[in-house]
Amino acid sequence: MSVLFPLLSIYTAAYLGLMIADFFLKKAFDLPDGILPVYIALLGAYAADKEIRRWIGTPEPARKGSIFVYLWLLFFLAAYIIYSFRPEYVLPNNLSAVCLQVLAIFFGSKASKYVWESRVQSMEPAVLSRRQDQVLEMIKKRGRIKNSDVAMQLGISSATVQRLLSGMVANGLIRKVGDRKSAFYEAAC
Repeated sequence: MSVLFPLLSIYTAAYLGLMIADFFLKKAFDLPDGILPVYIALLGAYAADKEIRRWIGTPEPARKGSIFVYLWLLFFLAAYIIYSFRPEYVLPNNLSAVCLQVLAIFFGSKASKYVWESRVQSMEPAVLSRRQDQVLEMIKKRGRIKNSDVAMQLGISSATVQRLLSGMVANGLIRKVGDRKSAFYEAAC
């Protein structure tokens, strides 16, 4: 299990809390700038890890990472509205930068998910169903299979095999065990 989600949750709570305090205390303290690059790097690492896992077929439990986006944008909107009517409140220095970068990472992740789903769905349904049946039959006979077994047996490219098996893992038909070259697939129980 990845430690990125809990770590990102802690960073988000702390950074957002500091921004809220900075805003409502009317600049009673100066929020240091150093946390922004670390926070954005951590958020980017979390999103990249999630997308890499999707593409290689090792999904983690569904998490609501989009909540980070909503929290930042709602705070920005509330702070901006308050600032518009009460100019004694000042927007924190990096609030706009955080919101824009969080939004960019969120939409980058959504774009990756869309491309992955469209590639998996691009296989003609009859062909996909037949290939899935063949993979399940191979697992039934052998107990487990590797990417190379499927490529050789079905006569398809390794990229197509990867998409096929990742889709089957995502749909709960099979499960992936191990990483990289030692990875194999078995029945989902």
